[in-house]
Amino acid sequence: MSDLIELENGALVLPTNADPAGAGHRRVGWRRFAVGLDVGGRGDDPSALCIIKSESRPFLTGRGWEQALTQPQYSVVFTETMRCAEATDVVEWVVGRLGQLKNWRFMFDASGLGAPLRSMFAAAKVQALGVTITAGSSFNRNGDAATVSKALLFENAATKFETGELIIAHDLPERQELLNEIQSVEYAQSSAGNLTLKAGGRGHHADRFSALCLALIGETHLAPQRMEVSKLRGYW
Repeated sequence: MSDLIELENGALVLPTNADPAGAGHRRVGWRRFAVGLDVGGRGDDPSALCIIKSESRPFLTGRGWEQALTQPQYSVVFTETMRCAEATDVVEWVVGRLGQLKNWRFMFDASGLGAPLRSMFAAAKVQALGVTITAGSSFNRNGDAATVSKALLFENAATKFETGELIIAHDLPERQELLNEIQSVEYAQSSAGNLTLKAGGRGHHADRFSALCLALIGETHLAPQRMEVSKLRGYW
């Protein structure tokens, strides 16, 4: 829709031409970027960054001023890997990428090697959600910390790909590398005899895909919920 208005905070609204009837039916959409970071180790295990554009647009339903929102659409628009010798290098790299974006949310793997980054991102004044990856099939958020099961991370992405809500930009420079990682995801049997999803099989790393899953779960499960209450004044 060419007549959408994008506000400074990334909110998308339809113009009402100051008509109070239109204002009373307003639905607020959004356009923002979800950024996921998979923290690598030393040697051949790089850190990976994935950026997803998240968008839902308001539209007129055709019943007067009534408005509704389109189904959220998620598009992978950027991926990058980097071998960083020190944690400070990771933070500097991420801060540089976030500085090029408008209206973003940032999630990173705070398990294991990512744990020290919590305080470092805070010191750099980066609003970050640290995600600890667990077993099981649940998720939980408490402030700037969250726990998400690995199974939910992978299955959420698989479901969104299947429904078409999540797509990969055709001009993504590392598109084939990301597709290779997605195809490397397979089921494995745990020591307890349970089937679990495992990425990086058949000789592939899955750093980009893990970063993608973190960015996506931040939008679909961990994003703060918006509640809007409005009143019409001077209209009858």
